[in-house]
Amino acid sequence: MGRTLRCNSRCHPAYAPAGRGGSNVRPRGFTLMEAMLAVVIVAFGYLATMELFASCTAENQNSARMTTAQMLTTSIQELTTGLAFKDPYYATSTIGPEAGETLATYNDVDDFDGFSACPPLDATRSPIPELSQYTQVVQVMPIDPNRPGANYDIKAPEIPKTTYTGAVRVRVLIQYRRTPTDPPIEVLRSSWVRLDE
Repeated sequence: MGRTLRCNSRCHPAYAPAGRGGSNVRPRGFTLMEAMLAVVIVAFGYLATMELFASCTAENQNSARMTTAQMLTTSIQELTTGLAFKDPYYATSTIGPEAGETLATYNDVDDFDGFSACPPLDATRSPIPELSQYTQVVQVMPIDPNRPGANYDIKAPEIPKTTYTGAVRVRVLIQYRRTPTDPPIEVLRSSWVRLDE
């Protein structure tokens, strides 16, 4: 017959019978190293969450700026859509406002060449004071109707502004400044072609 071993409190203290005060096995807590490791893990998680939050906030701000810039570009496009290609009184082909014209009396598309508005304008030529961080800059260039992609560099034009071609490119730049002393940042650049019909 096999022998059966019996264990008592002398061979293994963990199995000692409980005394009057309760169990002899003390509850085990966290060591200092385990507590420090937990703090480090929580700190890294917190920092990662803050970085994600900051990144999302910046992306939301950029998206809001882009949406506003698109709206301001559309305002200029709507404002100039109903205007004549050439001045109806002078019938000149010179790009730029005629003598004595102001924003209120601009009556053809090329009058807006070199125009800049801060605060920006809506489609009715009314300023939008709550968007005073934005500036609309308008440039009008004559282009060859058969080569609409040419004459794009405003600093070195291929076609002089005094040349009548029957087509112009209207370009709108939307700039943003967080504070009035900050340098302007270009948020959006958009252009379209207008033909003399």
